[in-house]
Amino acid sequence: MKRQENAMYDTTKLAKFFGVTERTVLEWCRKGKLPAFKIGRKWKIRVVDLQKMIDRKIRIHKENAPPRLL
Repeated sequence: MKRQENAMYDTTKLAKFFGVTERTVLEWCRKGKLPAFKIGRKWKIRVVDLQKMIDRKIRIHKENAPPRLL
């Protein structure tokens, strides 16, 4: 396994990344909106899982976008 595949974000880093509060990120984790898991009392999100989620959302957005006129 590559080193980056093992990299993880915590809720503080993700809050900064998304431009929201850490409380919002914690709520997303609890509700399953982020592919997160707990280690002890801390939520962690693997970089590879977050990238897959983002890629999936981009693909869905493109599939549902109206055709562009040239």
